[in-house]
Amino acid sequence: MSQRTAKSKTRKTPNPLFEKWISEWLKEATEKGLEVRHGYQRALSSLRKCPLPFKSGKECLILKFFGPKLCARLDKQLEQHNKMSPDEGITADISKNARLVNVNPQQVLQPSTSNHYQNSIISLTHDDLPKNNPANVEKEKIVLWPNEFTVVLLIDTGESSSLRKTNVDKVISELSSLNVTFEMRRLSVGDFAWICRDRSGKELMLPYILERKRLDDLSGSIQDGRFHEQKFRLKQCGLENKIYLVENEKKYHGLPISHLQQALANTEVIDGFTIVRTENHLESMKYIANFSNILTNMFKDKTLTTHIDEIDSGYKNSSNIVNLISFKTFSSGSAKNKNMTVRDMLIRQLLQIRGLSVHKAFAIVEQYPSPKLLINAFKRSGNPLLLANISYGIPIKTVGPAISKTLFQIFSANDNRV
Repeated sequence: MSQRTAKSKTRKTPNPLFEKWISEWLKEATEKGLEVRHGYQRALSSLRKCPLPFKSGKECLILKFFGPKLCARLDKQLEQHNKMSPDEGITADISKNARLVNVNPQQVLQPSTSNHYQNSIISLTHDDLPKNNPANVEKEKIVLWPNEFTVVLLIDTGESSSLRKTNVDKVISELSSLNVTFEMRRLSVGDFAWICRDRSGKELMLPYILERKRLDDLSGSIQDGRFHEQKFRLKQCGLENKIYLVENEKKYHGLPISHLQQALANTEVIDGFTIVRTENHLESMKYIANFSNILTNMFKDKTLTTHIDEIDSGYKNSSNIVNLISFKTFSSGSAKNKNMTVRDMLIRQLLQIRGLSVHKAFAIVEQYPSPKLLINAFKRSGNPLLLANISYGIPIKTVGPAISKTLFQIFSANDNRV
């Protein structure tokens, strides 16, 4: 193999040392048949999904499957590494790999309404404006010209909207007092979104969607599985920037706060959502109003369209043209009956089985992302308990023997159909 070919196959990672060490410990534990190998495997998978470079093992605590013991072992290994190679420590590795993951701290905008929390918003620099995505093919050509449209905040009116736990009249009154242009509309997913509309009524969705949660609602959604299902549907909606707004409460009864913090950390680091924290409902409304003003100023001078390639070449300027989707495409993209991938379909199939929660379905599909892989795994092992020890959730639980036996019966009976 040539040096050029070997180099092209090298995977770029923000944490090469940590991955290397955990891989070595995993190999050693596997050779000795130690149970800890399962923990190393899950931690390594979680680390590989994370785009952020870490300066210490302790920082890895925000990741799923990283406990104090593993983080302490990483720090001890790091200390030994830095003593042996003081000029090639992890600081140099982070500096090198930060360029690979394109980390730019100046791209974080924080229009916070509270000094107690850091309410990070997705970057809104020109380089971060959405590019043409061939996956979103619009049948209708829509063009909104600069300064000829209005940015409108959409507020969900659905029965499952979290706003129903708050006085809707109060929401309307607060947003009106903040001079926000808004409209009540049924959203297929999310609590707030933004559209641009011109005088003729043509509309395009801005690539931002916001899900609002109170702490009690967040706790309840984690316990009954809605948390993962909502994140799943938000990822399918066609709007690339997902914001999770969490309201603090003085009176809170639910899961331990540490569990909620871990769930939010996973949502931010692994799922790529932006987490925003506010003290109360009024602060949330101020945040949303402020964000609406930012979007108005950011997009008002842009040409918005569903088909960049069909814009008049004499006017075309890549820095001023933004490719967006229509409200219809957004609704169909996040609807429950949308065209799904094989992985998505398998998750939906698993959720039809009594006792199989969203948590368990995602854990199973993480290891077997298609029916064929699951069928073949059962066929090769011949073991009805193959899935019993697959772990999930906070605190960590397992799929269990009952679900594993049920799936064994279902998928073994269908092994000749795939």
